[in-house]
Amino acid sequence: MRTRWWNQLEPMVLTAWCTALALAGSLLSQWPLRLDALHGYLRALLIVAVLAAFLLVLLRPRRPGFARRLAGYRLRAPRGGAAAFVLLVGAVLVLNYGSLMVLTGLLRPEQVWVPVLEGVLGQPGGAAMLLVLLLFAAPLVEEWLVRGRLQTGIARRWGVPAAIAVSATVFAWLHGIPSLVPVYFVFGLLLGFAVWVTGSVWTGVAIHAAHNGATFGLFLLAQAAGVDAAEAAGAEASAGMLRLGGTALLPGAALLALALRVGGWRRLRRAPGMVWRPLLWLAPLLLVLNLLPAVPG
Repeated sequence: MRTRWWNQLEPMVLTAWCTALALAGSLLSQWPLRLDALHGYLRALLIVAVLAAFLLVLLRPRRPGFARRLAGYRLRAPRGGAAAFVLLVGAVLVLNYGSLMVLTGLLRPEQVWVPVLEGVLGQPGGAAMLLVLLLFAAPLVEEWLVRGRLQTGIARRWGVPAAIAVSATVFAWLHGIPSLVPVYFVFGLLLGFAVWVTGSVWTGVAIHAAHNGATFGLFLLAQAAGVDAAEAAGAEASAGMLRLGGTALLPGAALLALALRVGGWRRLRRAPGMVWRPLLWLAPLLLVLNLLPAVPG
């Protein structure tokens, strides 16, 4: 009886613990941004140092159980081969940008991150700080804890589908922007699936970093072209996003099917962790958490 009770409670405790650690890691990584007395490049180096220290604390390499901790964070080489890995990364990125454009066109969320990026870029060495945060700090902290530790731990108790859905929900709310929760949730589902089929959190890190880098590059191009964020979110632009995003989903799905075939991952649908029952009772709560921010007013 006690074992059954703990089986249900452990994923909830793990969710709270990993969420708290991910928030702590994110805040620690962003802390050097507030040190105005230091030059931007020094702050960028400080971000790297803080990030390395945080990850070392998570792994504790000199303590017993290091190999178990590596396994718990899914810090292993991706399975399936290099060709399948490249195809999978490409498929997830295309699907993510397609769904991002569709959801942005439908929901038209406020672009609250634009002034933040502009503010950091306006500082000396601001581009270096953003690159470190977007390409290293965010992918490593969030993927290790959310897709590595949390998704792996929940999968043991509630099965893979529930683990991917819960980790995607935590990932969506970690960003602290309610209007963008549905967008981040879809990205989290894609990341969770990619980490599961490859068995490696490094897949999530690579996709996350590639997404952040591409998004930052598009932002810089838009700035150079003088595109206003408010105009880009207008009704006419939203209609264009819907068309372009919907079109992108088709090649993304085809690319994903090819990746699953090349990597031999299609047989994973019969894996022991594919238990759907826990997701059935979790689904209503997760749907409310991820869709409620999209309800107008």
